[in-house]
Amino acid sequence: MVLLWILFMALYMSPAILAQRRVVEPPIRVDLSSPGDVQPLTTSNVKTDWITMPIDHFDPQNTDTYQMRFMFNDEFFGGPGSPIFILVGGEWDIVEGWLQAGNMFELARENQGYQFYTEHRYYGRSLPYSNFTAENLRFLNVDQALADLAYFINEFKAQPVFQNSKVILYGGSYAANMVLWFKQRYPHLAIGGVASSGPILAKVDFTGYLEVVHEAFLSEGGEQCIATIRQGISDTITAMNTEEGRRNLERSYRLCGPLDYENNYELGYFSGLISWSFSSSVQTARPGTLRTICDDFSTDFYGVTPMEKIGGYIAHSRRLDETGCWDINYQTYIDFYQVAVSNSRAWYYQTCTEYGYYQTAPSTGTVFDRLRWLSVAFYVDMCKQIFDERFDEAFVYTAAERVNRVFGGLEPRVNNTINIHGIIDPWHALGVYDTDLSETSPTHTVPRASHCFDMQRWLPTDTIRMTNAQQAARRLVAMWLNS
Repeated sequence: MVLLWILFMALYMSPAILAQRRVVEPPIRVDLSSPGDVQPLTTSNVKTDWITMPIDHFDPQNTDTYQMRFMFNDEFFGGPGSPIFILVGGEWDIVEGWLQAGNMFELARENQGYQFYTEHRYYGRSLPYSNFTAENLRFLNVDQALADLAYFINEFKAQPVFQNSKVILYGGSYAANMVLWFKQRYPHLAIGGVASSGPILAKVDFTGYLEVVHEAFLSEGGEQCIATIRQGISDTITAMNTEEGRRNLERSYRLCGPLDYENNYELGYFSGLISWSFSSSVQTARPGTLRTICDDFSTDFYGVTPMEKIGGYIAHSRRLDETGCWDINYQTYIDFYQVAVSNSRAWYYQTCTEYGYYQTAPSTGTVFDRLRWLSVAFYVDMCKQIFDERFDEAFVYTAAERVNRVFGGLEPRVNNTINIHGIIDPWHALGVYDTDLSETSPTHTVPRASHCFDMQRWLPTDTIRMTNAQQAARRLVAMWLNS
């Protein structure tokens, strides 16, 4: 009995049992936190309010409503007739910081503007329903979200103080799509907009994402960096073929337990741990940050062998503490999205029913080519598992085709819309980055810049090209307002 008790306690106290088990979310969802180094203020001009919003704008017989949250800041407002600036919310919680700093904040300061920040339906605290079943999520789509924005503008323009105010929209990532598409669908409600890093082409099999991630590490870190990453991933795949290799793999990557090497979806999730970590570093990169990672790869900072270096980099970049481990279990991954209400569940629904955006393994010579389990089937299985069996590959492809047909894909017809991209932003591959949208809608594509760089306040790491793009947007918006 004593021996059994000692054995039980030894197992219970083992690091794998005590470890903080972490799951990983794919970077298909962006979370725009406050702009860089905004300090919490003891007093703030930012206030929060709510507006009663129809759940269905297109069925007059449906009178159900929900409360949509918005924030506002009137500290620069010049009075009746001065402009309105609306920061468009996407798949995240809205936060005060974006009305206290950033490029739209500067636009408002320079043009005596009133700032609003609208929260997207089904995200943050703007919840039409308390449970995100597939049935309840049927009103989560960009058509309803654009109508929310139109309704919001009409309600405030009805107030005498805003009756003659011109409206400027600003949005980043998915919200940048909304800015462009709003200018198509409701051109009479906004004089102009700034679209930052908008992936306006819905695409299910999105191999271009990891191709850009590869090119970003190559351009910033050089061939030696790419060689180390390639070797580390290659050694990882080779290690899967033997029992000794598998145990070494699990130690190197700090997994909570063995992988099911016969389950392609679980191997897809493990492949995601690798590729999504590199993707996240690129998507949030500032000039110099990828170079630092590559410099560390050239030392033993992350580990000794190439595979240990990859595992150590993932733990370091994702801030896994010494007692932590990665819970790479496919059922755990499914359970993460089964939470009744969450931004992640809501956004995955939109990928299944509108955009795809699935970051699949390329076959073009990148370091990620061998992660073949990152397939459309892997991503779409989640649609079926957590929403509805009918959400199969045919359904997802048809949904993406519908979005491109309605909004024009890479040929949106808009005026007075500033289109901004960064070369190392993986999402620029689904945007218009090499030509202007129209005579009145210029495109600025900036080297060494990544996702939504222009929305931030000025940072010491910014290049001159980055700053110029921000200033060019402010100059053109001022011209629109003064014409």
